[in-house]
Amino acid sequence: MTTAVLEKPILSLRGLTIVAPGGTTLVENASFDIGAGEIVLLVGPSGSGKSTIINLLSGLPDAKAGGWRVTGTLDCGGRHLDLSRERSDVGGLVFQDNALFDDLTAGENLRIAADHAPATDGELRTLATSLLPDVAADKPVSSCSGGQQQRVAIARTLLANRPILFFDEPNSGLDIRSSRALAGMVRDICKRMGKPAVIVAHHVEDLLPEADRVLLLDTRNRCLRAVEPSLDAIERELLALDPSASRVSDGPATAEPSAAPWEGRLPSASRGHWFSRYFLEYFWVLCASPLMLMYVAIGGMIVGFVEIWFGFNYHSFGGYLKSLLHDETLVGLGLIQVTVAVPLITGILVVARNNAIIAADLGNRVLSSQFRAMANLRIPAMAYLIGSVLLNMVFASVVLMAVSMSTAAWTSLQTWHLLFPGQSSELFRENFFRVFLNGGPHVTMDLVWVLVKTVTSSVVAGLAAIVIGLRKKDSVVAINYAIAESIIAGVSITLFVHAIVGIFQF
Repeated sequence: MTTAVLEKPILSLRGLTIVAPGGTTLVENASFDIGAGEIVLLVGPSGSGKSTIINLLSGLPDAKAGGWRVTGTLDCGGRHLDLSRERSDVGGLVFQDNALFDDLTAGENLRIAADHAPATDGELRTLATSLLPDVAADKPVSSCSGGQQQRVAIARTLLANRPILFFDEPNSGLDIRSSRALAGMVRDICKRMGKPAVIVAHHVEDLLPEADRVLLLDTRNRCLRAVEPSLDAIERELLALDPSASRVSDGPATAEPSAAPWEGRLPSASRGHWFSRYFLEYFWVLCASPLMLMYVAIGGMIVGFVEIWFGFNYHSFGGYLKSLLHDETLVGLGLIQVTVAVPLITGILVVARNNAIIAADLGNRVLSSQFRAMANLRIPAMAYLIGSVLLNMVFASVVLMAVSMSTAAWTSLQTWHLLFPGQSSELFRENFFRVFLNGGPHVTMDLVWVLVKTVTSSVVAGLAAIVIGLRKKDSVVAINYAIAESIIAGVSITLFVHAIVGIFQF
């Protein structure tokens, strides 16, 4: 174990007080310093607020919102922050669940962090990629082992280039060998980069050999105090605070990494590149996937068949008059199909499906801490994710409406041929589209109204899905409820918008 001498601390925290939204004081008037390259273990009873402290110093939660009350001052790198008014951004946080972006590859997870960080030199990139000798740059993070995912998360946080590294229970679930390897990795990073690290941990025995100091969050006195960096002393202090506490055994062993070399590179990309990356991802799932195109095409075909078949077979006059009134009936059916039936049915189909996708996608990102990770990595989630979703809801409403209109018109023609065999297709087109072929200002306005209600309902329904998806999620069940709620809200909004616009239209 090394002993740090804090000649010039990297971080100085004075008078830290944190009061939770419910009024519970987690820590009061706490002060501590952290030196360059130093490793500090932060220990304390479960639920005492250790993670809250490192989240606060990483910019999460917002000290000015959510009911949290924070006071104190922080000095780091020549900056002075008043924590009661300013958000701290000094810490790069490695989340307990890694919070990797599961729609990006391992290499893209690193690239997006580097591209949104202050200047990152070659040494930092080399160090980050050296942590991944067994992970190819194009490997999906979902197919990485638990240990590989953790190292991707550490490398990504390194590339964010924050002054201090924070780890939230990084050895949770690791076996002894993996935990010790992790401790050695953190020590090597701190030594090579001169960055200090604060590690929140419950299982400390494998981290102690590499730690310089241990800070205890004392829940009785609501303070942070140094304790002897030995396992016996730490367990004695924890048992004094919580007599029911016991040591938890290590989790299952993790697979050893292979020795394959890192082949990934980290070419820089602009913010425009990353917006395009997310835009195209959502464009595919919300608009252009073959399943989506087939879905709305079938919807249009059903509308076309039902309208012509029942429009003629159950005409109020029927009999001989069906032929006599053929042309005017076809004109009316064409007008209703284009201005009312297809826009409404297609709007409901598109919104129901896309709202479910949006709520599920955003809910998963909330549950897996991806939004918090993006904030810590300076990635503008609102612009990349929410902006892409809303733009694609507009594109989807227009593109898929055109697909549905085309298939509805084609199916209407085929159904009409069944009812009136031998008739020319030109007769159908001449009458079915007569209102629109004749032109005139009213036709233009009809099409404008169709566009207004289509785009408006899609965007407003999409906003509802975003709001529902971004709400706090604590389980997969919560995501499922959000999906159902999002579908109901989206369809209700679509019906309401089409009804209101239809009143003005006609």
